[in-house]
Amino acid sequence: MLKKRPHIPALDGLRGMAVLIVFLFHYGGGTHSSLLPMRVFGYLNKGGWAGVTLFFVLSGFLITGILWDSRGKPHWWRNFVMRRTLRIFPLYYASIVLVVLAAAFKGTLYPTLRLIWIPVFFLQNMPHLNGLVDKIPSPLGLFHFWSLAVEEQFYLLWPAVLFLQRSRSRARTLCLGVFLFACIFRLLIWHLAPNPSQFSEFLLTRAGELAAGGWLALAYRGPEWSRVKAAAPYAALAGLAGFLISGVLNGTFELIGFWLAVTGLPCITVCAAALLVLAMEPGLVQRCAEAAWLRWLGGISYGVYVFHMLFLGIFIAIEQKIFGSRSQFVTSAALLLIAAAGSVCTAWLSFHFFETPFLNLKNRFSNRSVETASKISI
Repeated sequence: MLKKRPHIPALDGLRGMAVLIVFLFHYGGGTHSSLLPMRVFGYLNKGGWAGVTLFFVLSGFLITGILWDSRGKPHWWRNFVMRRTLRIFPLYYASIVLVVLAAAFKGTLYPTLRLIWIPVFFLQNMPHLNGLVDKIPSPLGLFHFWSLAVEEQFYLLWPAVLFLQRSRSRARTLCLGVFLFACIFRLLIWHLAPNPSQFSEFLLTRAGELAAGGWLALAYRGPEWSRVKAAAPYAALAGLAGFLISGVLNGTFELIGFWLAVTGLPCITVCAAALLVLAMEPGLVQRCAEAAWLRWLGGISYGVYVFHMLFLGIFIAIEQKIFGSRSQFVTSAALLLIAAAGSVCTAWLSFHFFETPFLNLKNRFSNRSVETASKISI
C-alpha cells in the first residue's frame, strides 16, 4: 500500500531554493570585492552549480515515484511520454525559436542554423558538442540547457530499465548501482580522458543525482523510510562537510578538478537527498521550504531557469544603458536586480499565458491512481 503523498508545499519550496541557488551562482559575483564577507560569499558561491544537483534529485524522486506507481496501469508509457513532453517541450523549443529569431535580427542566421541542431536533439551535454553550443552566434544563449539534455536522455532510458526490475528492492539496488557507476565513471574519466571537463555535463557523469532521487522515491514506498528519516540529519551534515572539504582541497568550489568531481559531487548529492527527506517531515527544513515566496518561486522555477541565462545579453544591455560606467559593485548589483526582476516576471507571464494551456492537456494522459503524484511532477 502506498503511503500518503509527499508534502507538496515543501517540495515546491525546494524547487524555489534550487533555482535561487543557480541564479546566484550565475549573478552573485563577489570574488573580487574589497570586502572580506563578499569575497567569502563569492568563493563559496562558485559551488552554486549544486542547485542543479538539487533539481536532479527532486526530479528523480518525483518522476521515479510516478513511474513506479504506474506499473501495470494501461497506457503507462504513452501517459508518461505525453505528460513529460507537455511539461518540457513547449518552453524549450519556444526558447530555441527565440534564439534563431534573435540571430536573424543580428544577421547571424546561417551560422546559427549550422549549430542549432545540437540543442534541438538534446545533445548539448555531449562531449565535444557542449562547447559548440556556447559558440552559437545569437544574442540569446542556450549554454545552460545542458541540464535539460541530461534529464531528457535519462528519462528516455529510465522507464524501461526501471520496469525490468521485478521488485522494489531490486529497483532500489538499480538506483544505488547507477549512483556508484556515475562515481566510478567520473574517477575513470579524470584519469583517462585528456580533457575531463568536457564530461562534466555528460549523462553518465550526472545520472547518479537522478538515481539518488529515485532511490528515495522507492524507499518512501517501503518500511525502510523510518530509517531513512532517522539518518537524514546526519547524512545532510556529512554530505555538506564532504562537499566543503572537497572544495577546499580543490582550491575552488567550481565543478573542476579531481576532488570536486570525484568526492564533492557525490557528497552534495547525498546532502541534497537528505534535505529532500527533511523537507517532507516536520522540522526546521520543512518550515523554511514552506515559505510562501519560495513555494511561489518553485511554481515558476522552470521558466526562471530558462530565462535567467537565455536573456543574459539583454539584461547586460539594460544595465549598461541605465548605469553606464560605474564601480564593479554597482554594476554587478544592478545586473543581479535587473536579471532577477526580468527572469521572474518573464517566467510568471510564460507560466500563466504560454505554459498553462499545455499543462492543462496533461489531464488527458493520467491514471487515477497516480493522479496525485503527477500533480507535483517537474
